[in-house]
Amino acid sequence: MKFGIIINRKLIDRNSSNPYQKLYRYVEEMEDLGYDLGWCGQHRFSDKTAFGGDSASEPSAPLTMLAPLMARTSRMEFATNIMLVPAHHPVELAEEINTLQEISNNRFILGAGIGYKPDEFENVGWRFKSRASRLEECIAILRLALAGGEFSFEGKHFQLENITVTPPPLPSIETRIWIGAVSEPAMQRAARIADGWEASFADHMLDLAEKVGRYRTMAKEHGRPSTLALMRDVHVVPSRDKIDPNFLTNVIQVWQAYGDLGAMPDRDAESSEVVFGGKAVNLEEFAPHRAVVGTPDDCIRELESIRDLTDPEYLFITPTGVPDPDQQIEELRLFAKEVMPHFRKDRARPASGTASVSSLSAAAP
Repeated sequence: MKFGIIINRKLIDRNSSNPYQKLYRYVEEMEDLGYDLGWCGQHRFSDKTAFGGDSASEPSAPLTMLAPLMARTSRMEFATNIMLVPAHHPVELAEEINTLQEISNNRFILGAGIGYKPDEFENVGWRFKSRASRLEECIAILRLALAGGEFSFEGKHFQLENITVTPPPLPSIETRIWIGAVSEPAMQRAARIADGWEASFADHMLDLAEKVGRYRTMAKEHGRPSTLALMRDVHVVPSRDKIDPNFLTNVIQVWQAYGDLGAMPDRDAESSEVVFGGKAVNLEEFAPHRAVVGTPDDCIRELESIRDLTDPEYLFITPTGVPDPDQQIEELRLFAKEVMPHFRKDRARPASGTASVSSLSAAAP
């Protein structure tokens, strides 16, 4: 299992003479700690987002933001999760992606999605309602453009004749394209035309396990890779008395904000009652199979359950319940030291069996 960390605009100090200095140091430290990937989303035309709360933590120009980070690292991969691909022209994207691959020696992964906010499309001249079909054409064009050589394309949204993208791809390089999906049709799209699926942090693991099985079966039927990049809310602390009492409230507020904006991932019945029905629960009741919370040992047990249920290639740490970036960094240090070593390929894996239950739940009265 590989581990991904967020690239957060909250680390940028716009009042400094070097606004990105803290972000550069963060990425360099995360690489030194052994994290495998840095990821960021994309949002436009808003000074606040559901994920960022009262500020916009996701960049409007993710490829531009990632370029200097990739130049300052040597091993980490970087991915968008997600980029609003149907709000861009695919040929321009191909030019930028090949340039990123030159900078990083092929460490960029395009995570694509259709988005859920009409203004992010309409304000730049793209129809919001046609974004799903346009995404499929964009990916088809990107496959051609990123392969090198001259190509043509005739579709409903794009017509291209005798196009050659420069710079060309690096020798023997194929850019991976993942799809971020929260709905059943989007998951099926990932299985049909993508190389991987970036799965929502809102799904209950017991429900998601069945969906992952169908995704991998469908991907195999279409001859596609089936990489799973699973998002999970993570809050790791030295001892349980250090668990932030606001963690669950913070998570619920973010989930509510997504719902208010029209993004409705699949949720189990209890999550829906808690997020939208006002049902009161405590963290011990809510966290198992929904979040990775507690001491390093607690987190290891929950991640073992996740591994047994879905065996993801990547775990994207999603700090929705820990909004302070400095606290995030402290927790990522602890996670790297005490949790990650248990999930490296060279570590002996225990015999598979019944998925474990979070010790938070086991400790509940």
